[in-house]
Amino acid sequence: MNKRSGDRSATVLFAFFWFAYSATYIGRLNYSACMPAIMAELHLSKAFAGAVGTGFLAFYAVGQLLNGLIGDKISPKYMIGAGLFGAGTANLFMGFNTFVPLMPVIWCFNGYCSAMLWSPLIRAISEWLPQHRQTRAGVGIASTIPAGTIASYLSSALILRLAGWRAVFLFSGGFLILASAVWAAGMAGLRKYIAAACAQSEADRNARREQAAAAGRKETLRSALKLFVGSGLAFAAFGILFNGVLKDGVTLWVPAFLKEYFGVSPAFASVLSVALPVASVFGAYLSVGLNKRFFDNEFTTSAVMFLISAVSFTLLILLGVKNIYAAVLMIAASSTAMLGLNTMFLTFIPLYFKQLGKSATVTGFLNACSYAASSVSSVTIGVLAARGGWNATILSWVCIAAAGLLICVAGRKRWAENRGLISRGIEEENPQTV
Repeated sequence: MNKRSGDRSATVLFAFFWFAYSATYIGRLNYSACMPAIMAELHLSKAFAGAVGTGFLAFYAVGQLLNGLIGDKISPKYMIGAGLFGAGTANLFMGFNTFVPLMPVIWCFNGYCSAMLWSPLIRAISEWLPQHRQTRAGVGIASTIPAGTIASYLSSALILRLAGWRAVFLFSGGFLILASAVWAAGMAGLRKYIAAACAQSEADRNARREQAAAAGRKETLRSALKLFVGSGLAFAAFGILFNGVLKDGVTLWVPAFLKEYFGVSPAFASVLSVALPVASVFGAYLSVGLNKRFFDNEFTTSAVMFLISAVSFTLLILLGVKNIYAAVLMIAASSTAMLGLNTMFLTFIPLYFKQLGKSATVTGFLNACSYAASSVSSVTIGVLAARGGWNATILSWVCIAAAGLLICVAGRKRWAENRGLISRGIEEENPQTV
């Protein structure tokens, strides 16, 4: 395959990556957009409504961990297609279901299926795309989050207004099943390019191993515990916990917050919530730009993102609660920063582990930590808002952002010392420094 043809195939392949992951948001954020309407029609409490969201996030977290491990063993083309189809099926069941206690079960299944995409996708970027395109792909794939969020909120708001919340889930389910068919067709058409890319990736890995052996170095870090503690992943795990609360836990409750605090309709609250992903699309570019130009350390960049979030929520308490548009602006600023941090931790840090053959595993582990925090926060935010009010809830977000800032500052030195070793797939001769 010549270079021009290979570049064209790589571009088409990334387009399928982008489409597949954007599509998942159609079938996962629709519950957040519909939650006020569902609560009103079915007379659900905040605790139960939050528990449905918690179930999704909990199973998404477990799914990330399991599928991260599986994702380094099974081809991404199979896992991603199955995830899209399963998520679509869950949405169809949600739309047809009339038995309220079954709602959390259906949405838990959706959570696991939705978790079958991100880790294999990062592995595919690291192994199927040439090295010089991976950074651009890492930034580009982060834009699927705001793009998918925008599509989900807009389609949900429109269908919610015209046909009700059940129609939202039926539309989402049909779209995801169609997306799985598009993905399968695309992978079939690119099978020769993918096979060649996999062969090249394996050849590169073997060459690295031979170089390491010739230099008298071990080809991998000696244990999972050493990889976790020594590399700085322990700090990343705690940092991504706080990111999960502020990125997903808060996002889940934004429509409800706007409706209750400012007295707007559910549909209008959903429309205003679109401002969050519109603004956050710049988050990945902001964090990557700062990291390249000033910091050259994913942890330092993430600390700055937490600082922006803390300041934004502080201003929300002082100014935003007086005006709905100012409130949306402050929350959008935090959302932008949190997507930037998410890009550092869930895209660029895992790419360093390519030569160890653990890109999907690391991605899945960190994403599991993120969504474990999201699953807990989605229900605790509802309880805190019901008992202490929204001002107290927002103050808790400020504290969480400050805690995340401290974690990232604490981990930046360790990560700077070891990321080069990890990217080469070797262990330093002096194990005490790793």
